[in-house]
Amino acid sequence: MSPRPVVAVAGGPALLDPPRPLREALTVLGAALQTVDLASDAALPDDAVAFVLGDGAPVPHAEGLSGNAALRASVVALHRRGAPIVAEGGGVAYLTERLDDQAMCDLLPAVARAGRGGVPDAVELTAAGDGPLHRAGERRVGRPSAAIALDVTAGDTPAWRLAGRPEGWAAPGLHASLIVVPWTLERVAHLLDAAGVRA
Repeated sequence: MSPRPVVAVAGGPALLDPPRPLREALTVLGAALQTVDLASDAALPDDAVAFVLGDGAPVPHAEGLSGNAALRASVVALHRRGAPIVAEGGGVAYLTERLDDQAMCDLLPAVARAGRGGVPDAVELTAAGDGPLHRAGERRVGRPSAAIALDVTAGDTPAWRLAGRPEGWAAPGLHASLIVVPWTLERVAHLLDAAGVRA
């Protein structure tokens, strides 16, 4: 029997631990989850087929995240291999050029800083293009993170359109958005398809 594909998921103090729906969906679909501490782990798992960063509070941990250059290099290497990377909410900060004045992975042309706080209302979303979590035109409901703010909020190929405006970044191997959408079996299946590990 072949080993189960491994999806690395950021956890530890800076970001929330992987949510139960994500864990359960990966199990149902025959994949394994390995949690990665962004401040202390030296690299992503060698056999990781994808990397997921969820919401949380990265700002107080910015120096530790920046200081772990080895892990940041491992994330960039995974991206260059074409494996999908997904970041929603506070996890987006890790992919930007900088979080405040601390260097991050520099996979997104944006600078992150602390958000305003509070609990924003849920929003209705339409996928602006294909990405590792959805197909163009699919509709979702999500909740914007209040943990961080970005100086640039959308790329040339945005992840979503909400109320007619673009938000986030989407590409065959990348999904990054300040909006957190609940994990479902369908979303996880899209991710594993994008990683090339589902029949």
